[in-house]
Amino acid sequence: MNAMCGIEPCVALLISPLQGYLISPLQGEHMPCTINRSKIPHRPFVKSIGESMSSTTRTGYLLCVVAAIVWAGTAPGIKYLLDIYHVPGVTLALWRDVFVTIVAGAVVFVRYPQAFRLKRSELIPLIILGVVSIGIYHALWIWSVSLNGAAIAVVLIYLFPTFVTIGARFMFGEQLRWPQMVGLLLSLIGMVLLVKLYDPAQIKLNWLGITVGLTTAVLQAFYVLYTQRAVQTVNPWASLTITMASGSVALLVILLCAPLTGIANPPGLFQVGNYMAWLILLALAIGPTLGGYALFNLSLQHIPASIGGLILVLEAPTASAIAIIFLGERLAALQFVGVALVLVSIVLPTLLTRRPPELIHAHE
Repeated sequence: MNAMCGIEPCVALLISPLQGYLISPLQGEHMPCTINRSKIPHRPFVKSIGESMSSTTRTGYLLCVVAAIVWAGTAPGIKYLLDIYHVPGVTLALWRDVFVTIVAGAVVFVRYPQAFRLKRSELIPLIILGVVSIGIYHALWIWSVSLNGAAIAVVLIYLFPTFVTIGARFMFGEQLRWPQMVGLLLSLIGMVLLVKLYDPAQIKLNWLGITVGLTTAVLQAFYVLYTQRAVQTVNPWASLTITMASGSVALLVILLCAPLTGIANPPGLFQVGNYMAWLILLALAIGPTLGGYALFNLSLQHIPASIGGLILVLEAPTASAIAIIFLGERLAALQFVGVALVLVSIVLPTLLTRRPPELIHAHE
């Protein structure tokens, strides 16, 4: 993937080649490898954002906001690796996944030596999820950027909160209220302005590109919805390790098969650069990336996936702010309007009625 200039590539890389795993290591401090579902304490979730917000929901809201802010630190770092060290996107994705696998696996072996003793019914779905929603997802994201350009690829991937909302309605019975619907619409408009999709030069449409871009959003939504249930039945460190490891294997296969496709300049397995590039890549893997996912999954213990997905859109303007401060980039006036719309969209979940909340359970 070629390096891109300006704020658009920085925003485009938000859903970077590591945004697939969503299993929080912070949730497993006292959680055994497997848990009898009949003994799992019910974790109540507010059924819709149109209802009053409890203290636990506020905690989840805050955790998710912090997760989006922490997550945003990955985009400038990735852009730096692409621009300065010219690391291929697939290679970067692979090694970030590998580093996270190593760290998570070390935690399991030290603190939870029995955590990998999973039932087949628990292990196989995690492996499949890793291959699809990490390995294939990362490859499709890179392909989407090359087919659509950065601006359209970002807008398409940020449709995932809409898919999460639809999925949560059918899977968890969450009701849809006007703050949520308006928030989704404002966040989409804000993203269009933020990536300057109003500029004809940014528009690059084709049916294959749109299909690939929409698929990345669907896979991201699927992972969020699956995680809302999965994090309470398997040790989060073990599930993170298994999912990331299977995703890494999938990316390795994709990378090794790249020369067979006949593409020019196929990515190399160790094409990262000098020791400084490796250190930056390691820091991105175990810093903002791991921290962001951990906080987000912890928030899913308190808030529905539909709200969490909407709040994550905050990642885009936060990354833009980081790019302005540290990379010297500039935003146009309409892009600032887009930032404002995104901020408004994530505040809407707090516009709740005074009615007592109707609660549901994540694993009912």
